[in-house]
Amino acid sequence: MARSRHRLLGLALGALVLAAPLGACSRGSAWPTEPRRTEAAPAPTRSSAPALSYHLAGYGLEDRATDGGPASADLADLPAGEPGELVSSAPVTAPDDIRAWRVVYHSRGPQNEDRLVTGLVLAPPADSPVPPGGRPLVSFGHGTTGINDACAPSRAEPSLSTIGGTLRLVREGYVLAVTDYTGLGGPGEHPIYEADSAAKALLDAARAARSLRPAQAGEDVVLWGYSQGGQAALAAGAIAADYAPDLRVRGAAATAPLIDLPASLHDMLILPEGVAYLLLAVTGLAAADPALAPDAILTATGRRLTAVAHNRCAVDLLQASTGESVTSVFARDPLRTEPFASALERQWQYVQAPGPPRLVLQGGLDTVIHQATTDRAVSALCAAGGSVEYHRYGLANHGTVIDASMDDLSRWVAARFAGTAAPTGICATT
Repeated sequence: MARSRHRLLGLALGALVLAAPLGACSRGSAWPTEPRRTEAAPAPTRSSAPALSYHLAGYGLEDRATDGGPASADLADLPAGEPGELVSSAPVTAPDDIRAWRVVYHSRGPQNEDRLVTGLVLAPPADSPVPPGGRPLVSFGHGTTGINDACAPSRAEPSLSTIGGTLRLVREGYVLAVTDYTGLGGPGEHPIYEADSAAKALLDAARAARSLRPAQAGEDVVLWGYSQGGQAALAAGAIAADYAPDLRVRGAAATAPLIDLPASLHDMLILPEGVAYLLLAVTGLAAADPALAPDAILTATGRRLTAVAHNRCAVDLLQASTGESVTSVFARDPLRTEPFASALERQWQYVQAPGPPRLVLQGGLDTVIHQATTDRAVSALCAAGGSVEYHRYGLANHGTVIDASMDDLSRWVAARFAGTAAPTGICATT
């Protein structure tokens, strides 16, 4: 039973710890923010979701006055802001001498609406050396944890328990920004697997980290993501020059990445619980595009599992979906039914666009993100142009590939920040 439950973790980062709502927790003072203006981002529209009353404790909102009035932990009281504008922060417990904060910042949602996003910022000890221009910054996108707010990494208890595999980079001197993604931990629905809003949340997390003065982060940024976050990191690299020209994005790394969304969702269907990922994708893309109506293709079982997805975390949905199939969950297969099929395909197109140097890390025994699918996706990335370095780890699976590949990731990240030129026009595979 324990072995089966471990396998059900699927796309979650490492050993997924189910995060409980914060409720009452330690509260810290918000650090002052610096004004930020970005000409490249078009004027946002306002979504109805962020306007709803949404109380959030433990992120420093209690100590921040809004519009000259009393401080409030209700995000509905906050005015619209610029992409990446830091709203508030509050310190949280971290291991060793690492410093960490929960943060709230502005980003842009799937309809270019202003969205308030939560996340984490981690930094080396305050007495560690700070290079001229600030500490190098890595913006990280996590693997699938679910679509319920309680599943957000910034809400995990103990603190940082869902991102333990990333802490080596902080110990090596980098500031680490970790987005919860739009609608996961903050107001509105989480458009899971929708690449564009995830990319913007990742870039805006880096901007917010730069405004957190104690972290002392500089302009140089490397994007990194695992699984779902790999999709976000590669898509963020593709839009960085236009969406976030104030950041110097040096590269985008992706570990066991969800690059080709339709192909990977098809691969996952061989797993006993694999239809859960397809259900999450349909739910997420519908949250991004009101024209998509999942109820039109869901069965009664599909609607029941959708309720599980909204009320629990990914591991519970995977367990509840075990033994179900496309035909038991969907009246029509969304991989073959419009407009869902086209919406899924568009996410792959977001990732294919050229960007900064890219690194892809893949496990040979991964039964969630298949190596053969990543091989084909990397070939497509290479054909699109630019530098792509690809490493495969024959004995690594989806849960062990971060540890197996960390030395190569660390080396590659250091080279990007050092200004070492990445090979261009080639696809290096090792």
